[in-house]
Amino acid sequence: MKKISRIILTAICIALLTPSVAACSKKETEGTTTASAFAEETTQESAVAGASISNTEKALVRLTGHMTEKERASIKEGPLTLLDEPWAEAAKKDPYVISEEYTDGVYFEIWGPEDLNQEIDENREDYIQMGYTEKELEEIKEQNIKNDTHLVYGAVVDGRFYDRLLPEYKYNKGKGYYSVWGGTEFVTKEYNNYDEFLSLLPDLLEMYEGKDYEYVKTSVSTSDTEQMKADIIRIFEAMMSGEYKTMPRNTTLKAFDEYWDNVRILEEGLDCSWELDRDAVAAIKDQVTEYHIYDEQLDRTLIVHVALPKGYENEKDVLPALVLTDAVWRFNDIAKLLKEMEEGRAKPQILISIGQDYTISNSDNMERSALFCEGKDKFLDFITDDLMPYLGEKYSIDFENSTLFGHSLGGVFAHYAAFNSDRYENQPFGKYIIGSPAFWSPYSTEMDDFSEQKNDYGYFERNQTMNKKILITGGTDENEDYQEYFGENDSTLDAIAHLEERVNAHCDPSSPMAASKLYKSHHYQYIPDMLIEYVDETI
Repeated sequence: MKKISRIILTAICIALLTPSVAACSKKETEGTTTASAFAEETTQESAVAGASISNTEKALVRLTGHMTEKERASIKEGPLTLLDEPWAEAAKKDPYVISEEYTDGVYFEIWGPEDLNQEIDENREDYIQMGYTEKELEEIKEQNIKNDTHLVYGAVVDGRFYDRLLPEYKYNKGKGYYSVWGGTEFVTKEYNNYDEFLSLLPDLLEMYEGKDYEYVKTSVSTSDTEQMKADIIRIFEAMMSGEYKTMPRNTTLKAFDEYWDNVRILEEGLDCSWELDRDAVAAIKDQVTEYHIYDEQLDRTLIVHVALPKGYENEKDVLPALVLTDAVWRFNDIAKLLKEMEEGRAKPQILISIGQDYTISNSDNMERSALFCEGKDKFLDFITDDLMPYLGEKYSIDFENSTLFGHSLGGVFAHYAAFNSDRYENQPFGKYIIGSPAFWSPYSTEMDDFSEQKNDYGYFERNQTMNKKILITGGTDENEDYQEYFGENDSTLDAIAHLEERVNAHCDPSSPMAASKLYKSHHYQYIPDMLIEYVDETI
């Protein structure tokens, strides 16, 4: 709702204006630890240098894939591109060019009654927060059907996006409207004919250049007033003549989100680059395959890297996978983990990292929250029902002994994934690492299901015991870094202790399923060493 409220509110103001439109419109270790209980019952001798990594006695379980045809068609498989620094090329993109698809004329996104009513149903709680009652919303829906209401929701001119100063549907030189952001609300005004609209246009364009419109500069720089004027005139003329093309529902919202993300990267100087030890990455590049996979639910592209230990032979070698979120940082650890395997300190595993598209700032918490908090259900669907079944078709994965790792907001997500795992047919993980979970983060506490999170999403109401192994890690010194955010919520270290207690309270004391380990470290510095200890099976 944070990104769409202004657009929706504009539509509501417009919709209430005419009788025909009623309304419209996610590190040194300290102390003792029980984490040794987490290690598999295997011996270090099984991982001596040069030992075979074959595990043909392990039954190969296949997961059920749920990718759509569009998602499968989107998959791009190829060599590792990190050494080419693909984010640098992406940074050259003009943030004011919204759509590369709609570049050949004027396009409108037009909503009919069904679209408007669907919008109300999908965002009903948001409308109620705006002051609408259930009765009013139902009346609006009835009027939309009765009046065959249509709304021009957005326009694109040669790839440039506009969501203000739009004509009415089937506008024909008669009365129209425009919406002005008055600082606290939208003010909707009318004009009586096309000439009057043209006379008002200079003042309207001046408002676009003002501070109140900084968030919606459209796809044209606000300094290019003449281009904006020419485009807006074309928009009205196209509607009058009927010489326009249409775009699918929600194209405008997607364009607005893309524009806003691009502007934030440009104006706030957000860094799209990934952590990269060039020499270490170059040494393993031939062991890595890169996948670009579009997910329809999340409406974003995920970058997945699969790194294989030397000597791996598919079908013959059934290995567990270690899946790392926040690949922008964690891919740099993969070279170290592969070295542990190559030198015989670690049992071989398939290493998988998940990041977001190179065109966005992967380290930006708003973008991370889009996956780990706002979109956690969709992201878990992607991993459980799309990604892991797909990779299970290409690699021989021992899912029962595979691990999902997340840190900070990613740790919040790992917690969500573990305690909602029982809701899925597919079981791609038998183990979870929850690193420094930022349960106290505003991105987490503002979620509608925060109370469910504190109750581990009702997992122990549905299950008598935990059947997954949970390792919870943190840094001894990290509380001091985020103390101002804790409020009435547990600190990171308290949350780690309490989560371990809650899980093991439901387990046989002789076989605890949760373990914790703290490192002499702040929030994230311990992670590389922790991951090495994990694959080495020393924790």
